[in-house]
Amino acid sequence: MNSETPPAPLTPLTLAADSRIPARAPAGATTADYDRYFHLARHAPDLTSWTCGVLRLQAAVLADLPHTGLDDTQRAAVLTGLLHASHATLAAWLRSEPGPVQHDPADGSDSALRRWKLGHQLFHLLLTTMNSTLDDTLAAVGAARWSSVRHGLERLRTLYDAATAAMAYASDFPAAAYANDVRPTMEPPFTAPGFSGTLNQEHRVMSERTHTLRAALGSLSAPAPSLAAIRREEALLRAAQRRNRKAHAAICERCVPDGASLLRQHTTRQRSGRAPCE
Repeated sequence: MNSETPPAPLTPLTLAADSRIPARAPAGATTADYDRYFHLARHAPDLTSWTCGVLRLQAAVLADLPHTGLDDTQRAAVLTGLLHASHATLAAWLRSEPGPVQHDPADGSDSALRRWKLGHQLFHLLLTTMNSTLDDTLAAVGAARWSSVRHGLERLRTLYDAATAAMAYASDFPAAAYANDVRPTMEPPFTAPGFSGTLNQEHRVMSERTHTLRAALGSLSAPAPSLAAIRREEALLRAAQRRNRKAHAAICERCVPDGASLLRQHTTRQRSGRAPCE
């Protein structure tokens, strides 16, 4: 019998994404800070893990929705978005081996901060569904499947309206609660300076894919009846996008009347702190 102790297994060496030694403290907030704040974990989940996450988030939002001030149209948009996300998840199971699904009870807290973070998780779920729908719609354009293109645009419109309602849900509390309870948690020492919605990775992907789809549709040469139907859905999608931008601006105005975002404040402080050039 060999009495020697076997060597310990190698521990993985963690390397930074930019192939450099990490700074002790980042100069400003990063996507990692954004994800950490809203409790978003990035790895390579299997379909079971993704489904469990969808079910947990869905249960939490459904439990909280009756206690919000959202109107019937906004609640319907949130439910429609959850339905699309659930449908896309179920469709993915048809291409995979089924596995067990476990459900964790939702946290019973009903604070403004919890709703703010829960609403952003819902927003990310909808954006992820939008990104997959954008991929499918672009593929349909390339394959000249005009009916699928039209249905894809219709689904994107409903998801956009659901995302708009998710923003209303996330901010459904008094402006004073945002100023006193929510906004301070996105500033030092709780997060790195310059925390911003621009760090939202899913939204960046969505914006890029939307631009690609718009360009692809701009040079479309479908048959006249199909093209007319597609153009109608395009117009409806653009209207949903305008509603989204208007709603976001209204939320910003209500919660931050002076318009000074955390990122803008951080940038201003950085500029004012620089020494003049010699």
